[in-house]
Amino acid sequence: MEIKAVCIIGAGVMGSGIAQLVSTHGYNVNLVDLNEEILNRAKSGIAKNLEKFFVAKNKISKEEAENVLNRISLNANKEQAIVGVQMVIEAVYEDMALKQRLFFELDAICDKDVILASNTSSLSITSIASKSKFRERIVGIHFFNPAPVMKLIELVRGKKTSDEILEKSKNFSESLNKTVVVVNDAPGFVTTRLIYVLCNEAVKMKREGIASTEDIDVACKLAFNFPMGPLELSDLVGNDIYLHIGEYLAKKLGDKYKPSPLLKEMVDNNSLGRKTKKGFYVY
Repeated sequence: MEIKAVCIIGAGVMGSGIAQLVSTHGYNVNLVDLNEEILNRAKSGIAKNLEKFFVAKNKISKEEAENVLNRISLNANKEQAIVGVQMVIEAVYEDMALKQRLFFELDAICDKDVILASNTSSLSITSIASKSKFRERIVGIHFFNPAPVMKLIELVRGKKTSDEILEKSKNFSESLNKTVVVVNDAPGFVTTRLIYVLCNEAVKMKREGIASTEDIDVACKLAFNFPMGPLELSDLVGNDIYLHIGEYLAKKLGDKYKPSPLLKEMVDNNSLGRKTKKGFYVY
């Protein structure tokens, strides 16, 4: 079945970015969230991103930007939004129970040929699919922030994911002009497991007073040619997200992945990073 239309559940930073990306490459998108206020804010954000980073830089024309927006439909009712789509991509909060409930529901209401994909950055695809009946159609498609710009997609094969679904998902991902790496299901996959260790170690060094926030980040940027330092990145992703990832990895892989106490302190103080205007930096 050829993929022509995609439903994206979750209109936050990642969901909105994925919607923009998928629509830019000619697919029709049904974007879903809890209410119209969230959805309208997301679409307004997409419009601003298209203007600032694409139209203003002569990467696309105003007409092309309008076409991208016109291919994105908003719907607070996921049962309506899945009608006529060939793939559903979940981009909700990184919580296993939440994702399991969602995929159980999607598995029951979607036609059996519809691919069900999770954008999780760390949670087991096998576990996410464990409550569902048709587990062979569930796959991980891990986009990176910002989704319209970052070149990589991490395609994650659960224990029950079929060869056919994996191949279709790979072809779809490559149609978005992305480089695709295929990994077997494991906590944190490849990228999150590695970057979490770096970011958590940077938080530990900050707590120990080894260097300032700025100097830790500058050292990593200049020594390793990183576009941003690990503490900047933690603020961008969300310190709460990294705390949640660390707790999950520690539970699955051992105490060496345990989050720094400073990370928990910051989350408790609502210093989540860019989304709360304060984290390791003030925004």
